[in-house]
Amino acid sequence: MAMQQEATSTGGGGDSGVEHNAAAVPIPGPAADDLESGMKPITKPSPGRASLPHSRQGSMHSQRLGTASANGDGEGNADDNESEFPWGPSHPCFPHLNPHVPLNSPLYENTRIIRIKRDWMVKGDLAPTFANLYPEILDPLIPEDSFRDIIKKVNDSLVHAFNPLGFRAWLDAVMGVATFWLWDDAGLTAVKRQLADLEKWLDDWNRKVGEKEGVRIIPLRRTGYLTLDIQIPDPHIGELGTDSRPNTQQDNLANASSQQLGQYAVYPNTPTLQVNASSPVAIEGQS
Repeated sequence: MAMQQEATSTGGGGDSGVEHNAAAVPIPGPAADDLESGMKPITKPSPGRASLPHSRQGSMHSQRLGTASANGDGEGNADDNESEFPWGPSHPCFPHLNPHVPLNSPLYENTRIIRIKRDWMVKGDLAPTFANLYPEILDPLIPEDSFRDIIKKVNDSLVHAFNPLGFRAWLDAVMGVATFWLWDDAGLTAVKRQLADLEKWLDDWNRKVGEKEGVRIIPLRRTGYLTLDIQIPDPHIGELGTDSRPNTQQDNLANASSQQLGQYAVYPNTPTLQVNASSPVAIEGQS
C-alpha cells in the first residue's frame, strides 16, 4: 500500500511538471508579413525632413546623422532620404538662383532660393498648400519648429481664404454679380482681405525674425502661389568642387563657341585669287 501511494505521488508530480513546462513556453504570434493574420502591415512613415547628400556640405544635424550612421543608428533613414530625393533642381535642399532680384544686384550672387513645393494631397485644387517637408539646408537659419509653424500658418490661412463652401464666399459671389463685380474691384471680398493679411504677416516675419539671419520669405504673389520661395545666403553647395551657381544656357553657348573656335582654328583660310597685270588671265580680259 505504501509503495502504491508513493508511485501515485510520483506520477502526479511528473504531470504537474509537464504542465508547468508547457505553460512556460510562449505561443508564437503571427508573422508581420502574414496577410491571413488580419494584422495591418507596418507602413514606413514619410520622412519629415529632407537631408543633404553625404557628398555635399551638411549642417550640424547632418553631421550628427552621419555620426549616428557610423554607429549603426539612423543609417536607414539617411539612405532612404538620399535615394528618394536625387541631388538636382528637384531636391528640396537645392539652392536655386534668385530670380526675384536684378541680375546686376549683389543679392543675385550672394543669395539663393530654397523652394517649398506645393502639396496637392491636402486640399487638391481647392486651395494652394505647401509641403511640410523641412529642408535641412535651412538649419540653423530657420529651426525646424519655426519652419513647421510657418507652413501651418500659411496653409491654414490659404485654406480658409479659398474655401468655396463658406458663407462669405457665397455672399461675395452674389454681391459681385449684383454690383457687376464692382464689389471685387473695390477689394471688399474676404479672399482678398485674408490674402493681404497673410502677406502682411510674412512681411512682419521678414522684418522681425528673418532679417537677423539674412533670410526672407518671398511674397506668394510673386510665385503665383506655386512655390514658397525662401531667400537665404549662398551656402556654396552645388556640383562637386564648384559653387552653387549651376550652368546656364549662356554658359553652354559660350563653351560651345570656344570649342568651335578651337576646333576650326587649325585649318588655314582659303587664299583669295590675286590677278596681276602681267598674268595671262589679265591680258586675255583686256583683249
